[in-house]
Amino acid sequence: MRDILPVLEEWSQTTGRIALATVMRTWGSSPRGVGAKMALTPDSKIAGSVSGGCVEGAVFETGLAVLTSGVPQLVHFGVADETAWSVGLACGGQLDVFIRPLDPDVLPLYHAAFQAGKALCTAIVVRGPQDWFGKELLVSGGQRLAGGIDPALDDAIIAQAGRPAAGLVDYETRGGPIEVFFDVVAPQPVLVIV
Repeated sequence: MRDILPVLEEWSQTTGRIALATVMRTWGSSPRGVGAKMALTPDSKIAGSVSGGCVEGAVFETGLAVLTSGVPQLVHFGVADETAWSVGLACGGQLDVFIRPLDPDVLPLYHAAFQAGKALCTAIVVRGPQDWFGKELLVSGGQRLAGGIDPALDDAIIAQAGRPAAGLVDYETRGGPIEVFFDVVAPQPVLVIV
């Protein structure tokens, strides 16, 4: 997120609507890791990458649909022998990508956290009942910055968001089981030479 944040801030002033695609799970060989991001706009602007070019076209098309409907989508990409060179990963890996409309109001929160050298975590419901799907909670330093998933779960989610690595965690809710993706962006590393 850090690498595309300046572009997102510029787009939020000029374009308005932005879709954000995030790699949330990989299997086998995949060109980009968990947390890789690609942003896009309805006027065909693209920043970042989720696969180094293998599935970006399909992600772009899904992103446009997400911007039109306002409903996030979880998409799976892999390779099958007959489709190896169409929409798929020729490297043989598989990945799940979560594509959602980006709320431009959170961009200043990202910017402030990065300026202060703090980690930031977005917890997003990526599986579960339709009324839970796409709910998110933005956390930094053990504090809620924006959003919310469920009052009964938010404290547990904030505690989990303090862990250093991205990943998926299952929770039981009154509406049924949900899966939450923790998208962690660590502070910029500092190199000290003595």
